[in-house]
Amino acid sequence: MAEVTLEVEKREIGGKGPAKRLRAQGKIPAVIYGHGEESVLLSLDAKNLHAILHAHGGENIIFDVKIPGHKKAIKAIIREVQHHPSRGDILHVDLQHISMKEKIIVQVPVFLVGSPLGVRVKGGILQHVLHELEIECLPGDIPEHIEVNVSELDVGDSIHIQDLTVEKVKIITDPQRSVATVVPPTVIKVPVEEEVMVAEEEELEEPELIEKERGEKGEERTKKEEEKE
Repeated sequence: MAEVTLEVEKREIGGKGPAKRLRAQGKIPAVIYGHGEESVLLSLDAKNLHAILHAHGGENIIFDVKIPGHKKAIKAIIREVQHHPSRGDILHVDLQHISMKEKIIVQVPVFLVGSPLGVRVKGGILQHVLHELEIECLPGDIPEHIEVNVSELDVGDSIHIQDLTVEKVKIITDPQRSVATVVPPTVIKVPVEEEVMVAEEEELEEPELIEKERGEKGEERTKKEEEKE
């Protein structure tokens, strides 16, 4: 699990107006909160945050948040990132103060590994049904992702959450949910109407071919008779 130092600044005023002015200065409004703690308004450097998220692929990151006026850095994770609906810019970030000794609930991505038997041998199609799992564990035990081996899946087989075991992690998501499955290959059936039309076209073409062959043979016989004369 990645741990990154995050430099922040405190802000005194919230609201849309001040937040808009912050963004114009290349900063992102944020807030940090914790159990039984008063929320603190912050601002983050936009370029620095984008670089961190890009470097770590958006995975769960434990931040050492250095807040001016605080003697020690605060451990925190990102709980929510709000994006602009069309541009995709980050508009706001929620940080949660955490304790490394207390379990937390987070979402982690699911990666499928291996080539399923039903795909290799029978032409089936692998469907990745669930891309994230909700888990509970200590912050230091949060996995970057959870790998699911699908090599043994035949056509019609599925892997469910209840089939998974992750060390030091409790999976919260419904155990009956499917993570991956292999479905039969797609078969395209020609409608009966089209089959009849194709058959009729073939029947029409055959007499034409026969007449053509007869005509060609007749021409050959005529040429031979003329040569004899």
